Amino acid sequence: MIKHKLKDITNFLSGAIILSLVLIFSYFSFFKIDLTEDDRFTLNDSTIELISNLDDVVEFKIYLDSEHLPANLTRVKTSIIETIEEFSDLSDGDIEYEFIDVYKDIEDPKAREKELLRLQKKGLQLKIIAVPNLNGQVERIYIPLGAIAFHNGRSITVPFTRQKKGNNPTSYEKEIEELEFEITNGIRKLRQDTMKNVAFLQGHGELGRYDVEDFSKALYEYYQTGPAYLTDKEGNSKINALDGVDLLVIAKPMNKFTQKEQFILDQFIMKGGKVLWMLEGARGAELDSMQTQGLLFPYPLETGLDAMLFKYGVRVDKNIVEDLQCSKIPIQTTANGEGRGFKLYKWIYNPVLTSNNKHLITKNLNPIKLEFASSLDSVPVKGVSHLTLLETSGNNKYKKLPSRITFNETANREIKPHTFTAGKRPIAMLLKGNFNSYFKNRIAPSFANHPSISFKTKSEFTNMIVISDGDICKNWFSSKNEIIPLGTDQFTKVHYDNKKFLVNCANFLLDDEELIEVRSKKIKMRLLDPKLVKGEKSFMQLLNVGLPIALILLFSFAFIFFRKMRFSK
Repeated sequence: MIKHKLKDITNFLSGAIILSLVLIFSYFSFFKIDLTEDDRFTLNDSTIELISNLDDVVEFKIYLDSEHLPANLTRVKTSIIETIEEFSDLSDGDIEYEFIDVYKDIEDPKAREKELLRLQKKGLQLKIIAVPNLNGQVERIYIPLGAIAFHNGRSITVPFTRQKKGNNPTSYEKEIEELEFEITNGIRKLRQDTMKNVAFLQGHGELGRYDVEDFSKALYEYYQTGPAYLTDKEGNSKINALDGVDLLVIAKPMNKFTQKEQFILDQFIMKGGKVLWMLEGARGAELDSMQTQGLLFPYPLETGLDAMLFKYGVRVDKNIVEDLQCSKIPIQTTANGEGRGFKLYKWIYNPVLTSNNKHLITKNLNPIKLEFASSLDSVPVKGVSHLTLLETSGNNKYKKLPSRITFNETANREIKPHTFTAGKRPIAMLLKGNFNSYFKNRIAPSFANHPSISFKTKSEFTNMIVISDGDICKNWFSSKNEIIPLGTDQFTKVHYDNKKFLVNCANFLLDDEELIEVRSKKIKMRLLDPKLVKGEKSFMQLLNVGLPIALILLFSFAFIFFRKMRFSK
């Protein structure tokens, strides 16, 4: 008897010691194992490095909190808690946070309304939720969808969700996917003393301010943005016109550059300046013009940049890509006297590109849509490497310029798939290395050696990206004159990843790869197959309800049977 009691005491003490050790270990150490295929619970290495090197406290006041949160926002809140807690643990307490319920913390209605207005002006989107009150009436409350971060006397808005509409199961997939990026980006902005300068070149028929407004706004989250001119109001070229510019965006120039302007661009590159080129191979290829006239006569575009780019290692071909992998446009199918009947047809001049390239810029991108794009050719240049970022599908061909384009090519089904055999060709290309000046041995020594010029014949190591379509960055406007987000097809409303691709290009050229790494993280939503659910609903219900009951009964009968067998002897 005593022996059994000692054994029980020993077992109890052993269990207590093991449990205590587990609790002590879990208190002083943190670890987790991420078994998901997409590493959804694992922070990016660049994120870990950033938060591990914090030198002072970053405080987050998170306003996405209420007892009335709908299910989809509750899911977002849960993800925020998990993410911010991990951030706090890895920062050794340098990241602090609190959740604020505006309605619970501020009882006075007028003060609450004032606070909500302040948060809205700070950039937090307000979500309207209908809540029944004690009187049986429906009351509207406003939930701020984000946080305010503070660091060393500075503050910044962190939008945890940008969702505007949609109530399906995947409505907030994007927001959960980008939580890590939004928090990391907020911390990065707070710690950043100076911002790099991105300039959009003007003066040569480039896309205007409103044409690139959505792209410009996306860049404004990270950089200073504005226009740049190579000449003054009197038309005189300014040698120092691009001083202070870190990245020059050249979006669809249609007029010719003078030799002086070419020289300014050339020397900007020689001094290590980065350029994002978005160039057209054709003039007169505009869908707006075609919808009014019914046909187009595109011809080669001459901007004076071709020889420069050839020297750097790339050539924009004088053609227009025709690709069977394309978007759709509405084409009138009835005669004018019979009303206005339209039907969507595949438009081979609007190629839709996907990238199998695992480069940081194109990683995890959705398809990208172009309009009247041309192909690119790489030119071998010593010291310069080429990497194709985007390319046509294998089912394509090219229309040489000058040429003729009509709606009948699509509407009358004149497309012959067996003729689309040109093979894949580059559309966007990254060039890296030490570029030779286009003006080497082309200018007088007296000019080249002038102290105010500081002429350089070879560049520092630098990068440039060339895209053979200027409309890739162009946003459209709705009938209410509202901006249609960049990448959204104005006819089909399908969203393409044009903006994300271009922002990735800018981040890469400006050596902000960590932003791309975090932004490129994707979470796969594994939803139930609606067809399978509908067809197998009864079976699945029976399985989920009946199987546990059957297993309980089976184990019960087995227990009774073995008990009888044991005690019947």
